[in-house]
Amino acid sequence: MAPFITLDGLCKSFLGDHQVLNGVSLEVEDGEVLVLLGPSGSGKTTLLRLIAGFEVPDEGNILVSGKDITGQPPERRNIGMVFQHYALFPHLSVAENVAFGLHNRSLSGDEEAKRVAEVLELVDLAGYEERRVQQLSGGQQQRVALARALAPGPSLMLLDEPLSNLDPDLRERTRRQLRRAVKSIGISAVWVTHEQEEAFDVADRIALLNDGVLEQIGTAEQLYLEPRSSFVAGFVGRASSLTGELLADRRVRFGDERFVGRGVTWSVTVVGPREAGARVEVVFRPESLELSPADHPEALSARVESKHYVGDATFYNLILEQGGSLVVRGSLGQADSGDRAWVTLRNDGPSPRAFPAFTEEPI
Repeated sequence: MAPFITLDGLCKSFLGDHQVLNGVSLEVEDGEVLVLLGPSGSGKTTLLRLIAGFEVPDEGNILVSGKDITGQPPERRNIGMVFQHYALFPHLSVAENVAFGLHNRSLSGDEEAKRVAEVLELVDLAGYEERRVQQLSGGQQQRVALARALAPGPSLMLLDEPLSNLDPDLRERTRRQLRRAVKSIGISAVWVTHEQEEAFDVADRIALLNDGVLEQIGTAEQLYLEPRSSFVAGFVGRASSLTGELLADRRVRFGDERFVGRGVTWSVTVVGPREAGARVEVVFRPESLELSPADHPEALSARVESKHYVGDATFYNLILEQGGSLVVRGSLGQADSGDRAWVTLRNDGPSPRAFPAFTEEPI
């Protein structure tokens, strides 16, 4: 099946030489919620504006259902958009706000009222037709903005940081309501956010951008468990890394010690030279490590620099005696700042092989 949206080699610069996007190519499937994730300045919103038609790419093409729409104006693209700032009309009722985008659709009054009622029910706001915007919570206002964007029947939804103005608890509830509404219609959506938890919660797939380049696209699990670069591993979730030497038995030596799990055949993913002696950066998640007894034969010695209790876990920042540092997930009271500690790979989790390694150059 052909993708619904194809972005092919999109480049965009502003102010002459400031390149915001550098050859971004990706596909959005029919009915998929794709999240554009990345740090500030990575090009997420610019990419969304190119899809909407508010900006024109310097290079590349935008195709919808195989048709090139790169040069089409926004009003001809049949795209609905929800903005960070809801852009609702405070002097109009909820129903009047939702109906605003229907005025040029040549609908009768009854047809318009029926469509307004349909989309308000879709976003769980049935019965709110006569309310004023000022009478609504932030989450309700955002759902009104979504209903207004959905009312004309767009083939694609674009959402630009739609929840950034909401409190954390309200943000969590609202994002699930927005996703449910979009998925129930079955249209594709592209959602911009810099919040990892939000991306993981709403996305079918995530496109991770960095400095105008697409670093990786995939499910949340793929980005977390199978990162393709050090940036992806470091940006998605907590991570720490060590640089070492790839040995002939596919193990890695850090300083004078080999660091392996108890009885685990730990093969690393090597990009580039695969021979013994290659220098590799191995990325670890905190849950792939554990504090261990001092006499453990495969442990690295360290000192606890600090610890952070986050409710369901305690994270220990360790400074290794051989150099470098690691973050380990442990239990409250397991160690204190300044204590001597030892760390090794866990052998009881779903992925005892830890995480991939990314090579630098042969030693």
